[in-house]
Amino acid sequence: MVVYADVFVIVNLYIDFFLLWCVKRFLHLQARSWRLVAGALMGSLCALAMLLPLPHWAAVLLGGAGALAASAGAFCPMKGQQLLRAWLCLWLFSFLLAGFFLFLLRTFSPGNIAVLGSAVYLDLSLPMLFLFTVLAYGGFWAFQRLFPRDASPLRLCTLRIENGGAVVELTAKADTGNALREPFSGLPVIVCEEKALTPVIPSSGLRVVPFSTLGAEGLLRAFKAEKVALGRDGKPLDCWLALYGRPLSSGQFAALFNPHAFE
Repeated sequence: MVVYADVFVIVNLYIDFFLLWCVKRFLHLQARSWRLVAGALMGSLCALAMLLPLPHWAAVLLGGAGALAASAGAFCPMKGQQLLRAWLCLWLFSFLLAGFFLFLLRTFSPGNIAVLGSAVYLDLSLPMLFLFTVLAYGGFWAFQRLFPRDASPLRLCTLRIENGGAVVELTAKADTGNALREPFSGLPVIVCEEKALTPVIPSSGLRVVPFSTLGAEGLLRAFKAEKVALGRDGKPLDCWLALYGRPLSSGQFAALFNPHAFE
């Protein structure tokens, strides 16, 4: 089979975009579509090295480097631990997909498929590529309609907090199990990582909010900020912010809020 570099890049651009989209959904990361395209382009260009006559160990290293470049292009800036998870997840998905195509090769022996390291080459005409683009877009559209993000208990939002002339923006996760309320006002409480709120924590005026879970119970320090909103232009939320001294996640979010506690 003759492998054409331009077709190889285009095919892997499609495949890497799909894999990055899977990583985004699997790890609940935030990234716009154009960032996924940028990451996929970086990964597909790195995959060109697979066309060189390299030993197997070098192909594995190049596959890892391509997955790292694609992850960084799609999701950075992010913490090192998050980037490591995204990289490993993308690399794993790439090997699984390559293994699937190897299975097709050995079982059905199609003449228009080749696997080069962790990259895949499909000998398709431009009309077929266009057709698969339309089908892929239709599949993504159907998936989004069947499983909307707003209906997921794991949806993430940007929380903007203003207090004492300082502003903090952090990622908050919707958690319907968070039933905390400030005992005197009865207002809902958003639990936040204390480290993430350091610039807006007042020096006085803090209260304590009792909490209990299946494994522990205790008190959390809390304060009422001048303004709390979901996003920059979101409606202000009348609530208290509780300070939690430990990480709430491995970097995906830094606050928990109950969407049903607000109108």
